[in-house]
Amino acid sequence: MTNWKEKFNELTDSELNKIAILRVMECTNGIIQHSFRDQTEDSFSVEITREVMKFSMSCMKNMTIPLKEETITFKPNTEEILRRARELYVSGVKHNNEDDYKEFMEISKESAQVCGMQRLLDAKKILEENVDVFPPGTLDWGVSYLMQFFTDEYLRDFFESVGERKGLT
Repeated sequence: MTNWKEKFNELTDSELNKIAILRVMECTNGIIQHSFRDQTEDSFSVEITREVMKFSMSCMKNMTIPLKEETITFKPNTEEILRRARELYVSGVKHNNEDDYKEFMEISKESAQVCGMQRLLDAKKILEENVDVFPPGTLDWGVSYLMQFFTDEYLRDFFESVGERKGLT
């Protein structure tokens, strides 16, 4: 298995910022899709669900994220990592390949941890301000999903440091 932590740590801060935006977006899309399929109380209409899916899938396939005043693109080495993650997702999730699923989950964990919580929260804010397809509050779902990849100690320390920066402790 590839050392994904090493691969993500080799990327620049700028590329990690972009990955954080992509991860929040794709995780939010996944939750909206599952909610629709399972017909949960939080599910949206087929039209809204399709609009979110169309936007998110287009971003993932084209490796571009159109914002209001710019379009995010990735450097070739970042794009290569993200395309490999997509291949593993399709093989692991859609075709039930256990080894590829494990590796995809490793990529998910390492990308979230290397990006860090602050980047993910900043990514959510960028998406909220620049993309209109996500229903209000749903980007929080993507961030919440990504929190599974952080230890309780990491989250405690992160939120304590935010409180210290804001003078709350």
